[in-house]
Amino acid sequence: MPAFHEILLDALTDTAKAVPFLLGAYLLLEWLAHRAGEHAKERLGRFGRFGSIGGALAGLVPQCGFSVAAANFYADRIITPGTLLAVFIATSDEAVPILLRPEGARAIAPLLAIKVAVGVVAGLAVDFPFARLWRATWREDSELRHDHGHHGAEVPEVAHDDGHCHHSHCDGGIFKLAVVHTLRVSALIFVITLALGFALDLLGEERTARLLLSGSPLQPVAAALFGLVPSCAVSVFLADLHMAGTVTFGSVVAGLSTGAGMGTLVLFQACRNKREAALLLFVLFAIGAMTGLAVDALW
Repeated sequence: MPAFHEILLDALTDTAKAVPFLLGAYLLLEWLAHRAGEHAKERLGRFGRFGSIGGALAGLVPQCGFSVAAANFYADRIITPGTLLAVFIATSDEAVPILLRPEGARAIAPLLAIKVAVGVVAGLAVDFPFARLWRATWREDSELRHDHGHHGAEVPEVAHDDGHCHHSHCDGGIFKLAVVHTLRVSALIFVITLALGFALDLLGEERTARLLLSGSPLQPVAAALFGLVPSCAVSVFLADLHMAGTVTFGSVVAGLSTGAGMGTLVLFQACRNKREAALLLFVLFAIGAMTGLAVDALW
């Protein structure tokens, strides 16, 4: 059992990895909200329904930073639901470095190829048929944001001698707002990561394997559910269990397809409509589970 300081260090490390992406995302969002306007936001998301291709390729990078940024961009309506799902599905977090060991290296290429392909197809399948639905939802959300402020956050105002109030970004507040958002979300990530670290450590690999229905044909379904846990440790567990022969390749694909690291946590934190976020995670779970079952049936 790792010492307390090891679990604490892991939580700090995971949080620190997310901070640059959080800060970059919030800086961009604040700049778009206060300086660039809606036209710049539309240009940034100009790939629209084809954004899942770029999203899946971005997810190839073995860390969860892009999923964190993508969750924020989706909450601010810069990228589509399909693009977000593509990033989440393709993200492999810490699994790739773990699988670089001799006993797991052969799984890397097919794992990444399957996840990118599924991410692109799933993203396109979500965006094209339901484009009218999510566009209508976005319009309603945009009107609500216009009435109540940018992404649910109040923009501080300061009084001037001319009797008018001006947003604080006029005197350099964009950076301050981005830092405040980053610190709040980072604190949340740290607390939850620390708690999950202790929980996973108490479970251990043997109990985790039992929870993942070791030996059952439904193991990919359990792995897909396990992958939704917002922790970098989940991908490490799945990679280790696969190399030990405890979980199937399809189960690894399923768990890593739903495992978007801190992205799922940030999605719930940033998204105004929690039911919408829950629906996206359900779709993510269904895609991951079905993909894992198909891989095990065909592999």
